Amino acid sequence: YGGSISYYRLGEAVRSGYAASSTDTGHRGAPRESAWAKGHAEKQRDFVHRAIHQTALAAKALQSALYGSGPQFSYFQACSNGGRQGLMEAERYPSDYDGIMAGAPAMTFGFRTFVAGELGAFQGRKGKLIVYHGGNDAPGNSIAYYKTVARRLGAQATELFFQLYVVPGMGHCGSGDEPNDIGQWLRPGPDPQHSLFKALERWVEKGVAPEGVTATRFIVDGDPASGVARTRQLYPYPRPASPLTK
Repeated sequence: YGGSISYYRLGEAVRSGYAASSTDTGHRGAPRESAWAKGHAEKQRDFVHRAIHQTALAAKALQSALYGSGPQFSYFQACSNGGRQGLMEAERYPSDYDGIMAGAPAMTFGFRTFVAGELGAFQGRKGKLIVYHGGNDAPGNSIAYYKTVARRLGAQATELFFQLYVVPGMGHCGSGDEPNDIGQWLRPGPDPQHSLFKALERWVEKGVAPEGVTATRFIVDGDPASGVARTRQLYPYPRPASPLTK
């Protein structure tokens, strides 16, 4: 529920060479505070889907005004409620983003925020979607969402634009003793073999679908400079992950 602008993630994106945007979805508050929503249908609507859409439109307009042209490709990357927002973007505003990376989507809240699995329009405009979810973070809803889409659009058609990765031992959006760094944090210089975000980018721009990604556990969690402790190869659902290496 918390309304805040993620300045740290903005900095990561800009440092990695992207024009970036973030939104507090129209309110400010602590992560578990929902008093702002009571009796305010418009604020709820902003939180559920409208604020992300309006932010996408405003960001593209600002870029066009500043640089003389809008983005050639647009990407969405977020986790938890941000993951849910990514799915809502794909469902309700399929032309906002070419590629969406949605982590651990929070499917349920105290009011109507659920997603429906209606991705036909996003598929039709050749959008690409990657969802990831930690194996220790109750991934059942993400698996059910993938199955819903596959049932509606067909398994083979779904695989052409939507991949799900369940990361063994990973907690909410990251963390855990198992390899859990899969490119969900933007850094300069990653490659598609170690970053799902870069794999998504290549899928969108070059038409090369990811065959998997190497999950990494660094000696100091989140610090590549500390060296690699363990790795594991992940594959798109339903193929299971490989055993640990190193």
